[in-house]
Amino acid sequence: MKSQTKVSAIFLLLTLSVTGCDLIPRNVGMDDPRIQPLLKAAAKFDRTAYGFTPIPNAADVRWESKPTRTYDAMLHISTKTSRTIAFRRAGSGYRWIVEQEDFEGPRMYKTVDGTFHEAFTFTYDAESVSGFPTNQLNITYRGEDSRFLWPKHLTLTDVRPTLRKWGY
Repeated sequence: MKSQTKVSAIFLLLTLSVTGCDLIPRNVGMDDPRIQPLLKAAAKFDRTAYGFTPIPNAADVRWESKPTRTYDAMLHISTKTSRTIAFRRAGSGYRWIVEQEDFEGPRMYKTVDGTFHEAFTFTYDAESVSGFPTNQLNITYRGEDSRFLWPKHLTLTDVRPTLRKWGY
């Protein structure tokens, strides 16, 4: 019984230390004052010109506030799409540096890792974070539709009709 108590105590301490260090993204509301500087910085990116959807007023939001080598803060925003936005500190605020948004389609496809929805992923890096070329829209596709398979370089013109068909 004592060893189980020790294991429980160690687990509790580890959990508290990890969550207290902001290593795990925390759930926040879109109206949380702590993320307002991030949303303000994100609003400066002309996302609709690059095919991204507007940032929603209500969503499931997770916030990473622990700086890494490639970014200082990150938001994960989920509604109909899933979006990740990374930021760098800039003076007393933040600067938007990369955005990635996933658009899931209705068809499913199988891989060795399981069954998934086909999807397009839009990525735009102002700084090198994701590994894609900077300052341009990068679109990737996951699925079995031969019109979109690599090595084809996808453009908004290529994917917009399909996104509309999917309800975006």
